[in-house]
Amino acid sequence: MALDSNIVGGTSGNKAEVNAANQLKITSELDAFTNPLNVGNLRIQTELDAGKITGVPLLVSPELDGDYRTRMALDTLVDEEIFNYTAQNTGKHQSVSTTMAATWTAGQFTTNSGSITTTTTGYALQTYANFPNSGVQTLSGDFEVSFSQQPTANNFVEFGFTTNIVSATVAPPDGIFVRASASGFQGVVSFNGTETSTGVWTSFNNTGTFTYANNKRYQFIVYTNAISANFWVSDGTNTWLMGSLALPVGTGRVNMGAGLKAFFMQRITGGAAGAAVQAALNAYSVRVGGANYASTLAQTGNRLFGSYQGLSGGTMGGLATYVNSTNPTAAAPSNTALTANLPGGLGGQGVVTAAAAAVTDGIWSEYGVPTPTANVSGRRLVMTGVLVDAVNTGAAVATTATTIQFSLAFGHTAVSLATAEATNAKAPRRIALGFMNWPIGAAIGQGPDKGPIKVDFSSAPIYVNPGERTALVGKFIAGTATASQTVTFTYTPIYGWE
Repeated sequence: MALDSNIVGGTSGNKAEVNAANQLKITSELDAFTNPLNVGNLRIQTELDAGKITGVPLLVSPELDGDYRTRMALDTLVDEEIFNYTAQNTGKHQSVSTTMAATWTAGQFTTNSGSITTTTTGYALQTYANFPNSGVQTLSGDFEVSFSQQPTANNFVEFGFTTNIVSATVAPPDGIFVRASASGFQGVVSFNGTETSTGVWTSFNNTGTFTYANNKRYQFIVYTNAISANFWVSDGTNTWLMGSLALPVGTGRVNMGAGLKAFFMQRITGGAAGAAVQAALNAYSVRVGGANYASTLAQTGNRLFGSYQGLSGGTMGGLATYVNSTNPTAAAPSNTALTANLPGGLGGQGVVTAAAAAVTDGIWSEYGVPTPTANVSGRRLVMTGVLVDAVNTGAAVATTATTIQFSLAFGHTAVSLATAEATNAKAPRRIALGFMNWPIGAAIGQGPDKGPIKVDFSSAPIYVNPGERTALVGKFIAGTATASQTVTFTYTPIYGWE
């Protein structure tokens, strides 16, 4: 015998109805926007904090735009450095010091290399580059850090983002950073010197203060936008949110400066340090999130490694040979070597003695992409264009026009243009660049009749691998080697690093 029952509303007392097939009658909600409580749906939440800060997991929902699309944010890598070399990259980093010294060894940059404990001393390393922290964008930095021993009195290690450090013996003047001291670790936001702190961090399991193992590398993450800052630590097994700071009372931003440098510093202040602590930075990376930027790998490489300058672990300074306030000395190009006084590097200025017509190609400028080692990172050179300009100098063009054919050589594994292809060697690849011509009677200071040579490789870039070379090559196909006649030229490759 079937058991019949009535479904009755607890408040209204009304019975539920069935349809013609004796099935419970349900009305479909057609206007979910107006009547959201009538609709069954899934609400997406993600865990921002497992409970490290408050003891209760923090869940947040994703955001939709006005067209009901889930908002997505991509990170753009704006700087990165791996300290696998043995001297400061003066093209990327600036150091500020008072008495305290630092070292670059294969694997890390280390402060207090002299193990001093003297008060009012310090060392700071900061980027020349500034990174945006504006609008709804996020600025984040990952710092791979280790310490030689536990914190001691009067010893402070700080790293993160700041406006500009001019003294290594005082706290960062403005920014968002981690501070390690005898009191423990804390996250700090500084608004033009007025600091707000997360308080001393507790351990990963919220029992006692956070401590580290000596010489163990931890990843510290500083994450900020205009109105908040978060601080994370990864011990290699998990990543923990250690502290959060909202907008400080009375300020419009977490820090005052718009555009911040990445930095790492150690200072001893307030008295002699209890013991000589050394802090090591193994690597860092800086990312901007929230806005999508379109960049090629070569453009990103120039952003990370520096435009038209030497790479970490290699030649420092500019790579073009252009001696300040000095005219180069004339030289005759060779087919097998770069003649003294002609520009070595990626571009520059030079003077070539006029030659009679010949079949010999001459090296006018030459550069070797650094061969990677444990201390030199391997980067590909990406050439997207070439500019060659020249003027007639020394003497007017006499009885025969001067005509020079230019080409670009690249990919060869030895300086000589006669290098042969083999199983462990590469011959130069060649691309014609064009001609320059000076008619009979061309005066001193006159440029070629068709103007400078400009070649665009952007749609089909030229890649030169580590250990390979590139050269500007010129060949006189008309001329009489008039006495005293020279050709003064500039060579500008347009390039980036990958």
